[in-house]
Amino acid sequence: MKERLTGARWRRTVRETWESSAPGWGKWEPTILYNLSALDVPLLRALDLRPGHKLLDLACGTGEPALTFAQWVLPRGHVTAVDHSAGMLRLARARARSRGLRNVTFHRGDLARLDALELGRFDRVVSRFGLFFAEDLDAVLDTIRGHLRPGGRAAFAVWGPLQDNQAWSLRAHAVAPFIEEEPQPENLPHPMRLARKGLLARLLRAAGFRGVRTTAVAVPFVLPSAEDYWAMSSDTSATLACLLRDLTKRQRETVRRRLVRAARPYERDGVLRLPGLAWVVSGRR
Repeated sequence: MKERLTGARWRRTVRETWESSAPGWGKWEPTILYNLSALDVPLLRALDLRPGHKLLDLACGTGEPALTFAQWVLPRGHVTAVDHSAGMLRLARARARSRGLRNVTFHRGDLARLDALELGRFDRVVSRFGLFFAEDLDAVLDTIRGHLRPGGRAAFAVWGPLQDNQAWSLRAHAVAPFIEEEPQPENLPHPMRLARKGLLARLLRAAGFRGVRTTAVAVPFVLPSAEDYWAMSSDTSATLACLLRDLTKRQRETVRRRLVRAARPYERDGVLRLPGLAWVVSGRR
């Protein structure tokens, strides 16, 4: 029986499942860090980040790119990192302690309620795969711009089109028989919401950002096998968890088989490589 996803239900279930997925992010930390590190240099270039800068990282998850960039702004710079998940922030703080980083401050907060945190003004603002979960993008971008000093820069990483991101398209294929409709990417908080080329750049310009630029970045997902891809997806993906939560055990097993079978063609020489594409979009106040 297919499950109909409404806007309100989708938003609620995504937020709920992020908290439960935090242990999975800890379990798969080395794999996730390796794969998403492809964005570090493009984001650094887009931000023109320098020692001494005061940086705000929104939707920091388990601490990236906040921790990597905290080392970049030493010795006098500081990073303020915000995420709504207490579980993710516990992992982020543990990683900061293990690396001996003292110039990072973590806050629990929501993209829609940044003003309540009294964060002040920053030289730079970054968000890696977090902006598309904001319900009111116009309001959030306006708030972000307000937290920037004059001339300050913001840079955002968002996923590109579904057809260019096999890690996402294969999941969509696997769950297709069990859902009536998928969330509308540009209407609901969802990883593909800002995938259309030029969409985020237009929103930044409308919010008053100047010198807006978009860069395409290859972000392939590399894992040992198709089975590992399923294991990591089921442990870490809040959106997949939302789609699976009401399925029977037998239906979930069918999804697993469909996903693994679809991923097999990308396995070569004992390694699974799934092509991926992200946009890095930046602008200055």
